[in-house]
Amino acid sequence: MVWSFRLRRPVSRLQSQAATGELARVRTLRVLGIYALVVLAAALALSFPVQWLCEQFGWFVDKPWGKFFRRCAMLAAVVGLWPVLQTLGMATWGQMGLRSAALPAVVRTVGGWVLAFAAMMLLGGAALFAGDRVWNGLAWSDLLKPVAVGVGVGVFEEFFFRGVIFGALRREWGVARALWASSLLYAALHFWSAPPKELAGVLPAMVSLTGLGALLAWCYVRSGSLFLCVGVHAGAVAALRMLLAVTEEGRGDLGWLFGSGAFKLVNGAAAWPALAVLWLALSGFERVMTRFYDRGDQGMGERRAGAVLPG
Repeated sequence: MVWSFRLRRPVSRLQSQAATGELARVRTLRVLGIYALVVLAAALALSFPVQWLCEQFGWFVDKPWGKFFRRCAMLAAVVGLWPVLQTLGMATWGQMGLRSAALPAVVRTVGGWVLAFAAMMLLGGAALFAGDRVWNGLAWSDLLKPVAVGVGVGVFEEFFFRGVIFGALRREWGVARALWASSLLYAALHFWSAPPKELAGVLPAMVSLTGLGALLAWCYVRSGSLFLCVGVHAGAVAALRMLLAVTEEGRGDLGWLFGSGAFKLVNGAAAWPALAVLWLALSGFERVMTRFYDRGDQGMGERRAGAVLPG
């Protein structure tokens, strides 16, 4: 009888940790991938009957199918979000970027809104000055509705893209790769149902929205919470919608600079200087916040506010 022995090479602690980290990264991507496929399938399954039902009652008859698809996708994403968070181990408010002292949270939200609104208004003012946009009047609805829409979009998209997607990827991939991956996803999902006639403007708009997504992820990392991100996103959306509501097309030869079509002011070259100005303003704002509110283990903001959001 011949006895044979196989010697096993001892596995070091570093190798074991690397293997565990790789498994965690694969698991995170698998969970997010399955979640995305389920959301898309649910949106496809729901959007056609919902559109048909609305047409029977005469509701939203002027809205394209893409609008119904996006709304159904948002609904499916919200419904399926809690199981995904539990699976990824993101069960607390703090893990999703929603833990902060009350006063710094308010200051960051309002400050981000004001700075983003001002940056977008500078872009719109330049378009008006150049004649690319023409003033067409002003009504109260042109002011109030964009602000309300901006708040809703800012809260939902920042919680989803920065709090959940970027937060989950950052734990396994690190900040840099998670920042660009989540930003590309954020930009791409704005155009999944773009009409064919608008496809020419998708690529430059993708570039601009990827830059905006990266800026918002930087805000999350820099401030340590989602409140600055929500303010910036809400202010930018409010300003953009307000500008498009109170102005109309002017001269048609500056599309390369100020954008055109459904992605007006987003897919033009002028959007990048506006993002750069916004980043500089936010950098200065965060330096002030760090100096006055985030000192020590317990920031001055916590001591002043006396209350911490649950986390």
